[in-house]
Order: sequence, then C-alpha cells, then structure tokens
Amino acid sequence: MRNYNRQEQNLYKYTLANTNLRKEKSTSSNVITVIPARSKVQVNEAEEDWYEVSYNGQRGYVYSDYLSQTKYTWTNVILRSYPSAESNPVIIIPQKSIVQVLSVNGDWSHVMYDNQEGYIFSYFLSDDGDPPEEYNFKYFYTDMTKFVNDNQIKSPTINLITTDLKNKLTYIFEKNYDGSWNLLYKWSCTIGEPSTPTIKGTFYVNGRKPYFGSDTYRVKYATRIRGRYYYHSILFNAAGTQIIDDRLGMALSHGCIRLAVENAQWIYENILDKTAIIIN
Repeated sequence: MRNYNRQEQNLYKYTLANTNLRKEKSTSSNVITVIPARSKVQVNEAEEDWYEVSYNGQRGYVYSDYLSQTKYTWTNVILRSYPSAESNPVIIIPQKSIVQVLSVNGDWSHVMYDNQEGYIFSYFLSDDGDPPEEYNFKYFYTDMTKFVNDNQIKSPTINLITTDLKNKLTYIFEKNYDGSWNLLYKWSCTIGEPSTPTIKGTFYVNGRKPYFGSDTYRVKYATRIRGRYYYHSILFNAAGTQIIDDRLGMALSHGCIRLAVENAQWIYENILDKTAIIIN
C-alpha cells in the first residue's frame, strides 16, 4: 500500500517567458508589471486557467500556460547539468520533493529545484510523488469496484473518488462497516486535452469554491483536487446564467475534470476535505 503524502502549501513557480502580471483574470485587463523569464513567483491561489501570484511585493494574475508545471520526485534522484546521464551532477534531490518543470525534451525534464536549474530523467517524476503503477491496475478500466477493494484503498473519510481517464468516468464510493467500498455513483466526465492533461496519482480533496472563471466563462461547484485542478461543472457564460459547453466524455479541458452540474454539486456539498482521490 502506498504512503499518502500531503501536498505542500507554500508553492512557488517560475515564469517560462516574459510574462504579464495582470490586475484581473483576463488577457484584456491592466498589466501591473512584466515579470522576466525564469522569475520565481509565489502562488497564492490557483484555478484552471489562472494563478494568483505575488512577485516583488505585487499581487496579480498570470495565465497558467506561462508558468512551470509542478511535479514530485518519487525516489532520490540526481539533478544534472545537461540532459544526459553522463553530465555532471548538480545535487541529489530527495524523494517526495517538489520540482518545477520548465520544459520537456525527449526523456528529460528541464527543472528548477531549490533555486537550482538542471535536468531530471522524466521517469523519476510523477504528479503525486508516488512511483508509477504501485497499485495493481488490472481492473481499473473494467471493474472499478474490484480495483478499489482488491487494492484495499484507504481514505481518511467515508468516501473515495476515482477517475478513469481512459474511459472518462468518475466514480463515487462509500465505505462499508468492514472497510470495503460500495459504489454510489458512476458519472461521465470531461478531462484535460492532450496539451493540458489531467494529473494522475493519489490526491486528497483540499477545499472548494462555489464558482470561478474569467470574463469569458464560469464553472460552478468546484472541489479542489490539487493546485489548479478541480472537479467542477460544465461551462457557463461569465455571468453563470447560461450553459455554453455541456460536452462530457471528451478530452478538452485545461486539466480540470468537468461533470454534469448536479454531479459536481453533489461532490461539492457531500464530499469532505481529505477524501482520497485516485486518477489514472
């Protein structure tokens, strides 16, 4: 059984290019300042498209595509000066450490760790800090109830959420008296498109928002998976009065998992913080 790691709260990211720090969550809003490429910013809050960050004492919004991606090492790993196993080691990064990925070149990730820049063989990075395939996923895509019970999945609350990215399905389980899991719901969902994939791994519900969005859209009943990744409703207009995209069973989001409004609302109102989530 894998160890459940808690996600770090004080998160920093790096800008991938010269980036506008904006007053509002809109590409047409006023620019507070231009943040130089490779600058370190503190993340205050995150949503699917935008991060609220602090930089040089100024607070504003940055579009998510212009910031590094958060990954975790699942073993002790060498940070190297170049993308080659023969290159000089910079430092040994401990397992379960946060690194910020600037880019990926073949099998290597260009990263920042503890203000040091270098390269890590991408195999040693994951979304949750656990090794790949630690669970037996034999039944994950065909019989989710058998998967969660055969693997004796643990959750700190009476519920468990799993999402099957292959078949684009989200499952809600309730704990029985004997510790086994009973399936409550099975829902179609929309996941991240290939260029902005949904994270994989084991996570824990960490807060919620009644809605979020920008000047072009709004989503409702958002329950946080981690960082900017949420379970939330299909898309509404910016005022939240009309559905503008109700597609489910597709891969077209920026990484969040979209659900029918009533299903997103059920999670928002019934699932407690710290509930375990498994996405694969």
